[in-house]
Amino acid sequence: MKIGMLFLASTVSVLAACAGADDATSEDVDSTGAEEQALRVADHPDFVRKMRDPEHYRVNRDLASTESICGVDDKQYVNSYNGALGVSQAFVAARKKPVGAMETSPTSGKYCTGTLIASNLFLTAGHCVDSSTVGDYVSFNYEYNAAKTATLPQSHYQITAIVEDALGGVDYAIVRLAGTPGSTWGTTSPLVADPAANALLAIIQHPSGDRKQVEAGHRLGLSGNYMTYGDIDTEPGSSGSGILNSAGRLVGVHTNGGCTSSGGSNSGVRMTKIAAVSAVL
Repeated sequence: MKIGMLFLASTVSVLAACAGADDATSEDVDSTGAEEQALRVADHPDFVRKMRDPEHYRVNRDLASTESICGVDDKQYVNSYNGALGVSQAFVAARKKPVGAMETSPTSGKYCTGTLIASNLFLTAGHCVDSSTVGDYVSFNYEYNAAKTATLPQSHYQITAIVEDALGGVDYAIVRLAGTPGSTWGTTSPLVADPAANALLAIIQHPSGDRKQVEAGHRLGLSGNYMTYGDIDTEPGSSGSGILNSAGRLVGVHTNGGCTSSGGSNSGVRMTKIAAVSAVL
């Protein structure tokens, strides 16, 4: 699909240089087996709609789409996580705080996920942002307690600006939040490098707009702007979640479902592709 436009961007200070290098010279599809070599990941259907008619595009805030569960759903709530998914309990405790849920208002349901990458900059998927996003909110600490009997107190920060949106036709967006939520909830640093084949990955997310959960699995292939991963369950509302490597750095943004009970893979935009078009990263 030919993209002949850039979306709204504001002048921002460049974040501290990220470790790793852009892989502009690497092949789009790596050799991780015949199925992965043949795979070409398509843009999310909502992102396709956005690219075709950005002025009238509206985010699907009612989450009316299908689950993408890779076999058996083994996601776990972050505060009752038992360490069985491949990442440690300490890893989840250290990386969950900068993850927030997008919402129309502090009393409404959640519709997408994202991650603080600076004191007031929040990274999410491009198909999670539209012309009415400014004025929406991001909630932090939307989590069950360890016993899963109560929801913890939330903090809500209004979205004040769209800083970058779908630059270069890549399904990502960066929005600015009121105040400095990063001083309370911390930030997660991007890493501009693709993880190796079969590397451990984790996604901390708000599936179906629910309380924060963790899932982990392994990187499969690289396909254009995307990386694919197996056994990482997601649902509507997971879009925009950061893809974390084993060191807890952001190596991508989850965007696409593709798993079923009989197989398949989910996918997200590679940080190398975002950094290639972003003035922030």
